[in-house]
Amino acid sequence: MTSKIYPRSPYATLGGYVHLPRFIDKARLHRQGLLLGYNYKTSGFDRHLLAFLGVAGEEFEAAVDNLGSDDQVLAWLRKKGVNHTPSEIEAWNQAMIAKAPDSPDKRERFSQLLRHVGGSENSGVRTYFDLIDFEERRMEFEARRAQERGSC
Repeated sequence: MTSKIYPRSPYATLGGYVHLPRFIDKARLHRQGLLLGYNYKTSGFDRHLLAFLGVAGEEFEAAVDNLGSDDQVLAWLRKKGVNHTPSEIEAWNQAMIAKAPDSPDKRERFSQLLRHVGGSENSGVRTYFDLIDFEERRMEFEARRAQERGSC
């Protein structure tokens, strides 16, 4: 039985961009046939990141396949994609980090997903990034929530 390999947290950054290290991991796992059950390239945060960077999913995937390190992928993105100012990157990051269900249907689906991964309304999971970290059992999620509650 193959255990699921988790890409990095969506909160992880590279070149200032949230989600970029996770997206690189997903491209690498996809190439190896190990991207089990993840949306990839055409939806969600991957799609948002590709649009913000101004590169096509296939181009990004080829760059990850052909380049050895995260820093090399970042250098490629800086040459190939849209160059953003630090304030534009920060605004984009904050928009992604804050993404939460914004309709009754989406809130219900979010609650169902949270329950499916062992959470509840009291889990402190409010955003999609939180849900990802909760599902993938990242300790920093629990520590971050405890700090926000003032118990650290």
